[in-house]
Amino acid sequence: MSDKRQIFGLIPLAWGEGALDVALGAAQALARNAGLDYHVLLLGTAEAAAAVERVSAAGASTVSLALHAGLTDADDLPALALVAAAAVRQLAAEAGVQRLLLLPPGGDGEELGARLAVELDACALGRCSALSWDEAGLTVERATWGGRLRLAMGMQGDLAVASLRVGKPLLAIQPALLEPTLLPLQVQLPVALAVEESISDQRLPPVESARIVVSGGRGVNEQGFALLEELAEMLDGSLGGSLPAVDAGMLPVVRQVGVSGKFVSPDIYLAVGISGTPQHLAGISPDSRIFAINKDAAADIFKVARVGVVGEWEQLLPALLKELDR
Repeated sequence: MSDKRQIFGLIPLAWGEGALDVALGAAQALARNAGLDYHVLLLGTAEAAAAVERVSAAGASTVSLALHAGLTDADDLPALALVAAAAVRQLAAEAGVQRLLLLPPGGDGEELGARLAVELDACALGRCSALSWDEAGLTVERATWGGRLRLAMGMQGDLAVASLRVGKPLLAIQPALLEPTLLPLQVQLPVALAVEESISDQRLPPVESARIVVSGGRGVNEQGFALLEELAEMLDGSLGGSLPAVDAGMLPVVRQVGVSGKFVSPDIYLAVGISGTPQHLAGISPDSRIFAINKDAAADIFKVARVGVVGEWEQLLPALLKELDR
């Protein structure tokens, strides 16, 4: 590991083969484009021959196993971050080397990356849409405003943490099996927080996973949201809303769409009484088809809507429900 640039794929074994593959795919692709080898650090409670074999098939240069008996809970991100930080300190002791840690993409990977960056005083790059690394340094692209804009950033310092989704790795049919380096760690882990479960009164699925989202804004009252919920249920979709609707108590904050709420990527997004501010549109995927109902013909939502209807929701929603029922 004497190269002045090093790539590490860091994967908790408890997250399964899917997380292993997407992290390996990102590390493999970046290493190939940068002309570098890459290394893999696995976190778990015991040796994992199948994972080591898959890492070997993906062409990693080395594989290390950070073992700790306390890593039984895949959701205990504080514990994972502490063990991962201790392992990285062991593997990255050489000074003057720029290192990039790649974690599995997704909510858990991004949160673990942020925690790890704090533990290691590293640069947290978060969810990246593209990474490139040459002699001039690391260039990072991140999507913002719902994918409508891209930010270009550079790496500061000698250690950065990122997540990148590029697909699964290319695997060799008969790989040379790597001999893993075992890193038994005696890190004092915090007591896991007690989790209390309760049944929600929400009948509709989470807004971020729905194929159809029916959403209301400032222009819709309580009666209107009752109609929107009925419509969402009839379409096997989910109910969302804008920040003003949440502030008015029309729906819970977990159903808010926008910069300060959820990012959604449905096939169809029905926006009723929503003006179309950039803050709200940033929460909707550019690939979603927006259907808009608004009494204001000059509303900005019509600039991005695939279909727009100028009219009062009080007349249109009951008629739409009646037609769908028929």
